[in-house]
Amino acid sequence: MDVRDDIKQLENEICLMRRELHQIPETGFETKQTLDYVVNKLTGFGYDNFDFSLAKNSVVVQLRVNDEPTSIGFRSDMDALPLKEETKRSFASVNGNSHACGHDGHMAALLGLCKYVMDHKEHIKKNITFVFQPAEEGPGGAKVMIENGLFQLYPMECIIGVHVMGEVEAGRIACKAGPMMARNGELFVNITGKGTHGATPHLGSDAIVAGSAFVSALQSITSRNINPLHSSVVTIGTFHAGSAENIIAETCAMKGTIRSFQDEAYEKIKERIQEIAEGVSKTYNVTIDAKIVDYYFVVDNDEKLYKLLEDVLQDDLQVVEPKMVAEDFSFYQKEIPGLFYYIGTHTDQYDQNLHSAKFDFDETVLLHVIETNVRLLEGMHVYD
Repeated sequence: MDVRDDIKQLENEICLMRRELHQIPETGFETKQTLDYVVNKLTGFGYDNFDFSLAKNSVVVQLRVNDEPTSIGFRSDMDALPLKEETKRSFASVNGNSHACGHDGHMAALLGLCKYVMDHKEHIKKNITFVFQPAEEGPGGAKVMIENGLFQLYPMECIIGVHVMGEVEAGRIACKAGPMMARNGELFVNITGKGTHGATPHLGSDAIVAGSAFVSALQSITSRNINPLHSSVVTIGTFHAGSAENIIAETCAMKGTIRSFQDEAYEKIKERIQEIAEGVSKTYNVTIDAKIVDYYFVVDNDEKLYKLLEDVLQDDLQVVEPKMVAEDFSFYQKEIPGLFYYIGTHTDQYDQNLHSAKFDFDETVLLHVIETNVRLLEGMHVYD
């Protein structure tokens, strides 16, 4: 992608901001140092209308050019992962957390856009709202900000977000219309039977046998209860039971995840999990408590916004397959039209995927994010 010269001039500053943010990774809503950094930079760019009220350690700021209530929205997440970094870079984090999901890059790119539009304010024809949101990795900062009145206080025509992606060639913009990332929930299961000596199993109720049957039965949901064209996943990731080789286990605990691109399929999975739990309970004479916690909705890209992205990027846009990963940007898209796209980071040198302790990337790809967002603003007649 060709990047205009006045965006290229931001390269050193974007690189420095990303590296400075990379050194202060914070998790969840506990992003105070990160927030202070962002606000300090925005202040230096000329912004002063900060709103910290919508979620702990969040900030919303606007570039206002008229008295119209509506605006175009851009969002960046701010939080990191509780993962010890292993990149061995000079700016690697040392506090036990890591920006292994690239949110440092998202912030640097959005800060770069904030600076660019402020420096070119005379060309801006609509108000722009910038949302810096904590807790994307959980429990979901977007939901909190919406519940606290984000779109009532800042009506937006649409909102745009981006995510680095290690599976896409560095500098490439990748996206698709419609569902791009899955709806997800977490499954917590506790099985209680009756413990006894391993030599007298008839006197107890084996939680391991019941748990094994439960896990096996779950696999029939996606293969027999869900339309084969509606991609869905049910995965049990942990299974803990037993304390000794000669004792029938009295309890079993497991955790898993459910994912789908269709709300109807997702709800059907939840329904079948409870039915299977009831059936296994009766069959194996145990008690099963299966709790499902809903997290994020489907990231569902607005058709008109995607068409605009196609128009402004043309051959520079790569169409991607949907992924079963999840993103709380989906909460915004439940309320207003939204566009979420990837910026590729993959090179021979930077070949690690997201959530790896070794994930890293070349910051120059972030210039392509700013270029893309400016082109989108041009396409919406916000920037001339």
